[in-house]
Amino acid sequence: MSSCFQDLEMAIAVKEDFLRAVSHDLNGPLVNISGMCGMILRKYSDDLDDGVKDRLSRIQRNVGKLTDLIGDLLELSRIKSRRLPFTWVEISDLIEEVWGLFEYQVEEKGFQISLPDVLPRLYVEKSRMKQIFHNLFDNAIKYVGERPSPEIRVVFCEEERFYRFSVTDNGPGITPEDQRILFHVFRRGKSPETRNSPGRGVGLSLVKQIVETYGGRIEVDSELGKGTTFHFTLLKSACKEVQGDRDEEDKNSARG
Repeated sequence: MSSCFQDLEMAIAVKEDFLRAVSHDLNGPLVNISGMCGMILRKYSDDLDDGVKDRLSRIQRNVGKLTDLIGDLLELSRIKSRRLPFTWVEISDLIEEVWGLFEYQVEEKGFQISLPDVLPRLYVEKSRMKQIFHNLFDNAIKYVGERPSPEIRVVFCEEERFYRFSVTDNGPGITPEDQRILFHVFRRGKSPETRNSPGRGVGLSLVKQIVETYGGRIEVDSELGKGTTFHFTLLKSACKEVQGDRDEEDKNSARG
């Protein structure tokens, strides 16, 4: 059994080394390309016609998309193999923080959010929890189209072994065909709302991976014209402070 764990750890280490190398080898040239375009636009703008400037700007935008994609893929690969620091998080505060990131889109489209009176305090990786709600809110806001009075509703309940959350919108809904590929990386739906909206097809894959590291599951419930609900669970025992964490916290407090 020990040999199997060692083999697994070695395989994970090799994969992470490979990803770091690929990230470095790809990001370096991309950053240089973007920098060169920016430098040309700054220094020679007066000598360039509008067509050339437009092409240079498009190169910069596309480079930005590629670097974002590389970052998403690296994060996707690390979710299960590299855990982040755990801390106590008030989920109500976290949702408020995430919602604030969409201030412009919320005002532009008139979005409202409805939250339950009680949300839990969990011992979790804060940035990973933010990724869950950020991606689910982003999907709802991005694909709502021209629906009047758009709304997101968050529901929470505590079960015997799990915390259960639901994020519901009143948008256009998702076809059964698209629901089957929602959580697959790089797979985007074929509806007009999806095709006409920006996205890399990675966000919901990230959410699924994070939820699974907490022993939970994510599911979608949707009907065309009647909105979409994402249900996800977190295993209670995966969201609680363990003795080792408390001992380390006590040591740090003593040092302070």
